[in-house]
Amino acid sequence: MSQLYDPSEVAQNNGKNGKPCWLIIKGNVYDVTNFLAEHPGGGDALLEYGGKDASKAFKQAGHSSDAERDLKNYKIGELRPAEAAPIQIQPLSTGAKSGVNTITSDPEPAKKSSSGFLCCC
Repeated sequence: MSQLYDPSEVAQNNGKNGKPCWLIIKGNVYDVTNFLAEHPGGGDALLEYGGKDASKAFKQAGHSSDAERDLKNYKIGELRPAEAAPIQIQPLSTGAKSGVNTITSDPEPAKKSSSGFLCCC
């Protein structure tokens, strides 16, 4: 399993002030620090996207299949998937205790509408 990185961690590694140069391409994280001097388009082309998502730029540059294959040598992990938003619970308005949600009766079963779809109204 690959190492997972938060976008904020990648952003810190932008190639500035002696920091490594990491890029995000198609959800993968690459450390291209040691490739800056060798990059055919120049190191500045990579530093421009240091710490950022370079997927679109990589695709638009028209890289060869060799370049895509060689990119794998610099992969250090993957971008951590965005965390799911917390579930919001609506408070009961029937005088229940604050912060306590209870079901006072069985919910009404779904009803079939005239169009054939289930409806919970």
